[in-house]
Amino acid sequence: MTPIQLLNPRMLGIVLFLVSSVVGAGEEGDSAKYTCPMHPHYIADEMGSCPICGMDLVKMTSGPELAVEEEDTDGERAAITIAPETIQNMGVRYAQPEATVFGRRIRAYGVVAENERLRSEISSRVAGWIESLAVTAVGDKVKRGNLLYRLFSPDLVAAQQDYLSALERQSANRIQSAAIRLGALGVSKSFIATLRKKRSVVEQVPFYASADGTLSDLRVREGTYVRPGETLAVIQDYSTVWINAAVAEKDLVAINSTTQVRIMLPNLPGQVIETSVDYIHPTVDRSSRTGTVRLQLDNKDNRLRPGAYADVLFEVGLDRRLAVPDSALLIGADGPYLVVALGNGRFQPRQVRTGLSSGGFTEVVEGIDRDERIVASGQFLIDSESALRESFQKLQRLKLELADLNLSKAQMAMVDHLVDAGLYLHEALADGYDVDPVQLQPALEIRDLLWPKFGNTRLGPVLDNANHAIAEAQQARTESDLRNALHGLVSALRPWMLDGRKDYYHEKGVRLFKDVTDGRLWVQQGDQVFSPYLDGSKGALVQ
Repeated sequence: MTPIQLLNPRMLGIVLFLVSSVVGAGEEGDSAKYTCPMHPHYIADEMGSCPICGMDLVKMTSGPELAVEEEDTDGERAAITIAPETIQNMGVRYAQPEATVFGRRIRAYGVVAENERLRSEISSRVAGWIESLAVTAVGDKVKRGNLLYRLFSPDLVAAQQDYLSALERQSANRIQSAAIRLGALGVSKSFIATLRKKRSVVEQVPFYASADGTLSDLRVREGTYVRPGETLAVIQDYSTVWINAAVAEKDLVAINSTTQVRIMLPNLPGQVIETSVDYIHPTVDRSSRTGTVRLQLDNKDNRLRPGAYADVLFEVGLDRRLAVPDSALLIGADGPYLVVALGNGRFQPRQVRTGLSSGGFTEVVEGIDRDERIVASGQFLIDSESALRESFQKLQRLKLELADLNLSKAQMAMVDHLVDAGLYLHEALADGYDVDPVQLQPALEIRDLLWPKFGNTRLGPVLDNANHAIAEAQQARTESDLRNALHGLVSALRPWMLDGRKDYYHEKGVRLFKDVTDGRLWVQQGDQVFSPYLDGSKGALVQ
C-alpha cells in the first residue's frame, strides 16, 4: 500500500505515525544575504543600497566570528558561535548552578522596643517628702547601688526608733522584727547596718538603685510628696532590645522558633543583623490582621534605639536548592531563561522554570543541569545577537516556496492525514453517513506536531487553517455545517496540494474539484466527479 493510499474512511485515525521528533529540513541555501545596518528587517540576495534609507547593505554572515546553527528539533532557541576575541570584548563571565541553602522570604515591618525584662521601676513603700534627688533628668546613667534620692518620712523615723529601742534592750526577737519592718518599708540592708553601728535616727533616709541602666522616666522632683505604691522613676537597661515585627496573618504559620531572621535598620545602612525568633504572640490584631513576632538583639554599643523602624526578613522553608545568580537570568515573553555556554565559543539561550529567590540567588527547577556552565555577565548581548540571527533565519524560511520545503517521510505522512480528513468528509457527505468526531481527532493533532518545525514557514498557515476547519467538522450538527467545514479544509490545503506537492498527489490519484455553481471545493480519489454539495451540481477539476 503506497503512503497516500487511504484507509477505510471509518477507520481513519486508528493508524497514525506519532513522531516525537522532527527531522531537519537541511540546508536552505548557501548564498550570502545582505541587510541594512539601520533596518535589519530588510534582507536582499545581492549587494546594493537600502530602499528605505539609502545606506549600503552589509553582508549578514560575519565569517567565523559569528554563526547561527539550525533551529533545534525541540523548538529551542538557536545556538550561536562567537570568536574568542569577541567573547573577551563583550566581558563575558561564567557561572555554574550550585546547590545553595535558602528558602522563601517573608518581609515584615518592625519597631525597636525596650526589653521589658530589663526594666526596673522605683516606687515608694511609705509616705514622705523627697528631700534630696541624686538623679535629676531622664537619660542619666545609673549603676546598681548608686544613690537615687533621700526621703523624709515620719513612718521611717518611727521605725528607726523602734529598731534602736530593740537594740538597747538587746531583745533578739524585737531586733529581728524591727529590722524586717524597716526592710518592708524599702530601707536597704546597708542602711540598717549603718543604723545599728551609729545608733542614731536618720531623718532623710537614702534609697539606692537596684539595677544598672538608664533613667527612662522620672516623675518626682525635690520636695515632692509621695504616697505608698507611687512610681517615682523607671530604670531601663538597653544592653539588649526587642524588635516587634508585624507579620501578616497568612504568614504566621510558616514562622517558628528556629526561623532565621535578618534585620536592616535605616540608621545602619548596608548592615544586616542576624538573629532568631524570641517569641510569637498568640493573638492577631483585629484591625491590621497582623501578628506580632518578637526578636531580641544585643545592643551593648547602643546603636539600636527604641522607636526606630526596622525591615525584617524571615527565611522560611530552608532547603538545599539548585540555584543560579539573579544576574544570570533574563526574562522574556515566554518566561525566564539562561544563556548556556556549550563550549568552543558556542552559546544557546535556554528557557528554564524557576522557583524561590533569595539573597541574590534564584532556584532553577527545570531546564539546567548542575554540571553545565551559564553566562553570568554579558548574556544580554549574546541573547540579543541570537534572537536577531534567529529572526533573519525565520525570514529566510518564510521566503521559501512550499515546493522547496524538505519534509521527511514521517512528516509527509502527517500532512497526508489532513488530506485523508478531507477525503473522509467528502465520502461521508457523498455516501450519506454520519461523521464520527473521534475519527478526526488524530488529524486535529497534526498541527501541534508539525508547528515547531514548520510554523514559521509557508506551511504554517496551511496547518493553522486546516486545524480550524477540522475542529469545525467535529462540532458540525447539520450537513450544511459539514459542507462548510469541508470547503474550509480543502481551501486551506489547496496551496499545499497545487503548489507544494502537485505531482505527488496527482500520482496518488487524489484530485481537487470545484463546484461550478458556488465555487466550493472538495477533494476525492479518481477522476469521476462525486459532488458532496447540492444534488445535480457540477464539479470542475482544479489545475
